[in-house]
Amino acid sequence: MRLMFLWQFLMAKKSSLDTGPVIVFGMHRAGTSLVANILDKVGVSMGDKFLSPDGLNPNGYYEDEDFLWINKGILEHAGGVWYSPPSVENIKETGVKFREAIHTTVEKKKAKAGKNLWGWKDPRMCLTCWTYGIDIAYARHIVVVRNLRDIKKSLNKAHGYLADWDSVIDAYYTSVEHFLGARTNLAMNISFEELIYPEYALQAVQKLLDFVDKPRNLEQKALRAINFR
Repeated sequence: MRLMFLWQFLMAKKSSLDTGPVIVFGMHRAGTSLVANILDKVGVSMGDKFLSPDGLNPNGYYEDEDFLWINKGILEHAGGVWYSPPSVENIKETGVKFREAIHTTVEKKKAKAGKNLWGWKDPRMCLTCWTYGIDIAYARHIVVVRNLRDIKKSLNKAHGYLADWDSVIDAYYTSVEHFLGARTNLAMNISFEELIYPEYALQAVQKLLDFVDKPRNLEQKALRAINFR
């Protein structure tokens, strides 16, 4: 299964090029909001203005609207939307038109963060990552995975049978796999299940804190962001 391969692949990724932003990848409804919430709570600035909470995600998406609108624009100009991904080739071709907006936005966020660690989360980054170029050359990448059946169940509950979810999920994680496979950035994976079950959560939170160079005395602050099952 592709998700299992991605899991094993990312477990081995190491690099010293880790001074840039922290980017959270993962399929919609896979748990990226929870991971971004935890990161924000422990002092990683994940955005200025977040997409508002709603009935589907009452705790918030922790999705920076500036990057959200850039990524939406890339997908639409490439002939697709989040639930009907365009080809990577079309994304790369279209992405050239967004390079200035990407660079300006990244520089603005970096300047605002100053010496503090910062980053962003948008599931669409799984697809649009190819267009960010040098602006994420030194990024740290976190890939969030979740049981495939549960992702599809959550997608159907949120959006109905809008698409062939197996194909959409595969497109997202295939893109991430190939993108990270061609780079030496520091990368890690984490599963939604690790975080939401009390017997695994502490170890998972410690792994996140270590990855972003935050002290482990922030464990309890991170754990308070989780609604345990």
